[in-house]
Amino acid sequence: MKNSLSTRLTYRIMAVVLAMMAVIAGLVYFKVRESMLFEAQARYLAILRKIQGESRRITSVIDMSTQNNAHDIEEDLDNPEKLFSHVERIVRLGENIVCSTILFEPYHFPDKGRLFIPCARRDANGNVRVWQIDSTYRSQFSDVWYQELVRKDTCDWSKPYIESQLFAGNDEPRLLKTFVVPLHNREGRPVALLLSDLSLVDMGNILMKELEQVRQKYEEGCSHHSYTFSFSYDGVYLNHPDVQRIVNKNFIAEVKETPDTLDDHLLKDMMNNSEGSAMVTIDGVPSWIYYLNIDRREMVGAIVVPEEVIYRHGRRLNTIILLLLLGGMVAIYFICRREIKGIADPVAMQKANLEHELKIANAIQMSMLPRSTLLASEAGKPGDNIQPSTFDIHASLTPARDVGGDLYDYFLRDDRLFFCIGDVSGKGMPAALLMAVVRAMFRSEARRADSAVTIVDAINRNLNEEYTAGYFVTMFVGILDLTTGRLDYCNAGHEQPLVAGRPLPVERNLPVGALPDWHYVGQQAQLQPGEMLFLYTDGLSEAEDSQHVQLGRRHVQQLAADHASDTTRQLVELMESEVRSHAADTLQSDDITLLAVKWNGNENDNDNENDNENRGETLAMSASMAEIGRLQPYIERVTLQAGMDEKQSKRLRLAVEEAVANVINHSGATTITLSSSLQPLSLSSLLSPLSSSLQPLSSLYITIDDDGQPFDPTVDSATDFSVPADQRPPGGLGIMFLHQMADGLDYQRVDGHNRLTIKKNVNRKT
Repeated sequence: MKNSLSTRLTYRIMAVVLAMMAVIAGLVYFKVRESMLFEAQARYLAILRKIQGESRRITSVIDMSTQNNAHDIEEDLDNPEKLFSHVERIVRLGENIVCSTILFEPYHFPDKGRLFIPCARRDANGNVRVWQIDSTYRSQFSDVWYQELVRKDTCDWSKPYIESQLFAGNDEPRLLKTFVVPLHNREGRPVALLLSDLSLVDMGNILMKELEQVRQKYEEGCSHHSYTFSFSYDGVYLNHPDVQRIVNKNFIAEVKETPDTLDDHLLKDMMNNSEGSAMVTIDGVPSWIYYLNIDRREMVGAIVVPEEVIYRHGRRLNTIILLLLLGGMVAIYFICRREIKGIADPVAMQKANLEHELKIANAIQMSMLPRSTLLASEAGKPGDNIQPSTFDIHASLTPARDVGGDLYDYFLRDDRLFFCIGDVSGKGMPAALLMAVVRAMFRSEARRADSAVTIVDAINRNLNEEYTAGYFVTMFVGILDLTTGRLDYCNAGHEQPLVAGRPLPVERNLPVGALPDWHYVGQQAQLQPGEMLFLYTDGLSEAEDSQHVQLGRRHVQQLAADHASDTTRQLVELMESEVRSHAADTLQSDDITLLAVKWNGNENDNDNENDNENRGETLAMSASMAEIGRLQPYIERVTLQAGMDEKQSKRLRLAVEEAVANVINHSGATTITLSSSLQPLSLSSLLSPLSSSLQPLSSLYITIDDDGQPFDPTVDSATDFSVPADQRPPGGLGIMFLHQMADGLDYQRVDGHNRLTIKKNVNRKT
C-alpha cells in the first residue's frame, strides 16, 4: 500500500515537473530562435553600417582633401611645372586616393601641345608615380565630357568605370569612381578639372574582410556559407564572389528575368529603403539577405546568410538545454522516489514531498541569480576597458517563504553594467515562476538593447502578450557606463532608489505587465566617483515589528546617507542587520531584496586629464599614413584657440601635413608627437608700424617630434624644374612647399629625436 502510494505520488510529481519542463523547454526554444535571428540581424547590419560609415568617411575625406587643395592649385595655374607637386601630394596624403589628375582644356598651354595633363598614380605596390599625359591620350574623358563638366562648374562624383590601360600601366585596371573639382583662372573662368580617383575594389575588399572575420567565428562546419555583393542603383555589380559579374552583369536585370515575384518585391525594397532584411531561397538554399544603402551616392550593399548559419548555435544550445532537462528529470525521479519511500505516514509523506519540492524550487530560483558580489577585477575579459577599481556591486535576496517573487540581476557588456531589481505582485510559486520569466526576459533584451527604457518596454510588451493571471512586476532597470559614470535608467513603479542617501528622481511609470500600451519614460543621471546607488524592494521599508511598526523609508534613507562611504557589501549587510534587529522574532511577511552599486571613477581618464593639463595641446600618433587624417581636427582645434582665420589655419595644416608625411615616408620613424604653444610678440614688435592692415599679434608654434633618422628640413632643397618630374629625387618639392607655407622653421636633434618647430604668425586686423 505504501509503495503503491509513494509510486503514485512520485509519478504525479514527475508529471508536474515534466509539464513545467516542457513549457520551459518550449519557451526557451522559441526565445532562443528569436534571439538568434535578432542577433544575426544586428551582427550583419552592423557590418554593413560599419562599411557605410567607412565609405562615407572616405568619400568625405576625398571631397574635403580635393577641394582644400584646389585653392592652392589655382594659385599655381600659370606655372605648369609646379602642378606636378600638387597632384603628387594629393595622392601621397590621401590614403584612399589612387590617382590625381589635372585635366586642362585643349591648348591651354600652347607650348605643351593639345593636352597637358599632370598626373600622379599609386600602383599596386603603393608607389606613387608622377608623369605628364600628352596629346596622344584618348579615353572616356572626351571633349564632350570635359565641356559638360566645365559648363556645370560644380563638384561632383562620377559613376563607376574601369580604369584605362594607359593609367594602369603594368597593373590590372581597377574599378574606380572619380571626384571632380573645377579649377578657375584669375578671372574666375573654369579652365581645368581636378580629378581624385577612389578604388571601389578596395571598398569591396573591406566589406569582404569584415564578413570573413564573422564567417570564421560562426560558420565553421556549415555546409553553406555567407557571402556579400554590392551594386549601383543602375544595377551594375560593383562587388561579387563571381568576379565575372563585376561591371559585366546587372543585378536588376537578373532579378527581372526570374519568374519568382518575391525577389521583385525584395528588389523594390532594396532600392527604396535605407536598410532591411528578407527571407529568400537562393539556389535552393533558404537564406536571409541583409541590405543597406552603403553610399549616399547610390550604392547598395548586401550580405546573404544561409538559415543554417543563423540557427546553428541556437540548435546546439537547445540540444544542451534539452539534455540538461532530461538529466534533471531522471535525477528528480530517483530522488523523489527514494525520499517518498522512506516516509511511512501518507500525510507526513505529502508534507515532506511538498517541502522537498519547495527546497528544490528555492535552490533553482537562487541558482538563477548572479553572484551576490561582482568586482570589475573579476568580471573583465579581453578587450574590456574596465579597471579593477572602477566599481563594485553587492546584492542579497531573502524570500519570505521557500520561494519568492523578488528578483535582481546584473552583468557586464561593452564597458557597461546592466542591472535590475524587481518585485512580483503576489507570493508563492506563481510569483516565483513569473520572477524566473521576467529575469529571463531582462537577460534576453539587455543582450541587444542599449537603453533602459527599451528593455522595460520590451518586458512589458512580452508580459502583456502572455496570460499572467493579473500579476504585474515593479522594476528598476539601469545601465551604468563604467567609463563615465553616466546612469541610464527606467523606473517602472518600483521603490525610489537612493544615491548617496538622496532619493533618485523617478518618473511615475506603471509596473510592467499592468497595461500593454503604457508609454515608459527613461531618465539619465551622472554618478560622481565614490557615489553609491542603493536599491531595495518594499519588503525592507515595510518590515514590521511585533507592534506592526514599519522600519520606514526615512530610516532606510538615513542609514544609506550615514553609510554612503561604506562598501556595497557593508551597506547591504547593515540593512539586513537592521531588519533583523527591528523585526526581532516577528515572522518575515514579504521578500526582501537589496542591491548596491558603487562607481569609483575611471582612474585612467583622470590620469590622462592631468597629463593633458600639464602638456597642453598634444597629439600622439604612429608613423603611418593611415593616421594622417587625425591631423586636421587637431590643427583646427589649436588654430581656433589661437584665433587664426580660415586661410591661415588651412596653410598651417598643409605645412604640418607635408612635414608629417615627409617623416612617415622617409625617416623610418615609429612614433610622432605634436605639441602646440601660442606666444605673444614682444611689446616693441607690437608697437612697430606695419604697412599692412593685418598685424601679427602672436605666433603659433607646432613642434613635431619623431624617433626617425636625422633629417633637417629647414635646409632648402634646390629643385631643378628643368629635370622632368618623374626623374627628380623625392622630397624636394615637399620641402619647398613647407618653406612657402610656414612663417618660420626651426630644427633640433635632441636625445635621438628630430624636433621640427613650425612657426605661423597669427594675424588680426588692427
